[in-house]
Amino acid sequence: MKPVGSKKIIARILRLRTSSNCSQLIGNCPACNSRLSINVKNDGTLGGLVTCMRCKQIYRFEAEKHSIRQGQNPCGYCLSYVVVGPWRVSAIMEYLFDNVGPIKQVTGGFVCQPDEYHPDFPFITVNQVARTVRLDLFGQYQECQAVPIIHQVVSEIGNRFQLDLYPLILEQWEYQNETQGFVLIEQRQFATLVGQRREVQT
Repeated sequence: MKPVGSKKIIARILRLRTSSNCSQLIGNCPACNSRLSINVKNDGTLGGLVTCMRCKQIYRFEAEKHSIRQGQNPCGYCLSYVVVGPWRVSAIMEYLFDNVGPIKQVTGGFVCQPDEYHPDFPFITVNQVARTVRLDLFGQYQECQAVPIIHQVVSEIGNRFQLDLYPLILEQWEYQNETQGFVLIEQRQFATLVGQRREVQT
């Protein structure tokens, strides 16, 4: 145990890869080469940091860019989060415009489209009226790859703006050659949220 008053310093950002069974993100500590792993929960939550149990270094992490799976149609994974408590939508919009990509105003809020410097980054839709943040990621992904990427982005937004964000709905879309477009094939709702928390919104 470290003595009281000692400081733990976040060393750097690591790129972790998906395990073969998609249940974890895994990698190695660059300081001591020990194996690092973090579990992927059903709702995609991971936490923002990973700690090496051997040398006690602390790292932020991001999911490693996936390898393209030849012959498979693109998929889309869309996660919606409900916002509980106060939030500053204008500040979020300004930050995304300055750091992620162009903004398009839509009914009830806005959409941020990632620019060319943000590959593998989700589209972000903020609906001020419905109090939701939706992140859409389309491409050659598996769910166990897409959901951690989305959750990492929403965690960064939540931490920066001190937001309470709770997963609401997960949608899976699949490109179908017959319709020449994406079709919704699955929708999952996280039942622990809306009824219990909407009454505390301001």
